Amino acid sequence: MLWFKRRPDAASGGGGTESVEPVGLAVELDPRVFGMKFRVLLEALSEGGGIDWFLAALAAKNTLFAEALAPGALSQLDLGKVEILLETVMPARKRVWPSLVAAGEEPVRAAIQELLYGKAPLQARMEAFVAALPVAPDLDNKAAKTVRRALGDFAAELLHFRSPVQYPLMTRWVWDQGTHAGALRELVKGGDALDKVELGSEPGVYEAGRQWVADRMAEQGMYREPHFIVDIFLAHAYADYMRALSSGMGLLNADFGGKNDPLEVVRKLLGIDQPRRTESRVKKALH
Repeated sequence: MLWFKRRPDAASGGGGTESVEPVGLAVELDPRVFGMKFRVLLEALSEGGGIDWFLAALAAKNTLFAEALAPGALSQLDLGKVEILLETVMPARKRVWPSLVAAGEEPVRAAIQELLYGKAPLQARMEAFVAALPVAPDLDNKAAKTVRRALGDFAAELLHFRSPVQYPLMTRWVWDQGTHAGALRELVKGGDALDKVELGSEPGVYEAGRQWVADRMAEQGMYREPHFIVDIFLAHAYADYMRALSSGMGLLNADFGGKNDPLEVVRKLLGIDQPRRTESRVKKALH
């Protein structure tokens, strides 16, 4: 049994003993599809210098979040530190800063504390985090919904990268029930022939997907840091989907950068890419 399945304890750096239990998935995931995608990932990593850089970068992101969000450090969490965290969250960094500024430092800190250390069930805390932060009143319904979904991504990364063994990564690119899209869909048996995939949206779905991928990796003899390697695999699977979706349209290159490096989108999805300019990619949302 892979070690991230153990129930964490308070000394491990997590938020107490909360455990995300996997749920039974309503659809079957396909080991054959996993095998093909895994081989493509290994080939890309081999050509790109190996996996060590990715593991080190994710470990550094974990350290950044764990130190800033530790119970004893939360009283010192100001918007400047929140901006540093948000800079590493690709789906949210260009959308949610105005909401954080409008809310103010103390309400943001209180929302984060309740998300990470509150007593309510995990999904309820994630929903409460989104509801606690304002959306600009001049936005139309579609734009407001986009901001709220991005706030959900931020909540998911605050949880996962503060305690990556304890919580699966629950961002929309991993799985989005609203659009029936995400990395997990790419593993569904016969998924190409399905108009909709009813996986659900509770945290246990993400944990079930994570454990399934980790088990397939164990079958390949890969046990090293499964909490991060699963993230890398899922990001690469979703990058493949994006590349196929935008083929011939120039969308991937326009939104995510160069198309010659198969791992560039993986780095961006995981928030471990380096900005090309010196100005904040977070505060740019205010301009």
